[in-house]
Amino acid sequence: MFEFIKKLFNKKNDKNELISTLKNDHKKLIQIYQEIDKAIEIDDFFNAQQNLKKFTENYNKHILLEDTQLYIALENQYKDSKQILKVIKTISKDMNGITRAITFFEKKYLNINANNKEEFMEEFKEIGIILLDRIELEEERLYPLLNENIK
Repeated sequence: MFEFIKKLFNKKNDKNELISTLKNDHKKLIQIYQEIDKAIEIDDFFNAQQNLKKFTENYNKHILLEDTQLYIALENQYKDSKQILKVIKTISKDMNGITRAITFFEKKYLNINANNKEEFMEEFKEIGIILLDRIELEEERLYPLLNENIK
């Protein structure tokens, strides 16, 4: 974790590298999400729990990168466009709500078992929908803003 943070602050990512890293994070999050789903299907609660921790850790790293690199770069790039800045800030603020929901979810299910499996799966599917919607928004609308040439 400390190595990740060190890289984050010592290295100025170029825009394409930053976007590539963020998209790779998305792929990893989806992969871990699928691993949790598979583990729950076969009542492998131990691996589901371990992967939920891994999912949250990877998600938090991703958010840290967005907060320290992406949003700052976008805000600097669009500092003269109040309308675009408003959209960027709204997207960032929405992400804070998603982060709180994921953190609450992980704490709620510190012990996944047969007794809470159904409830877990209902909430887990909702998180999956939110995650996929968010990934689509970021990759199709937000990340392209970083590479637009503004005058």
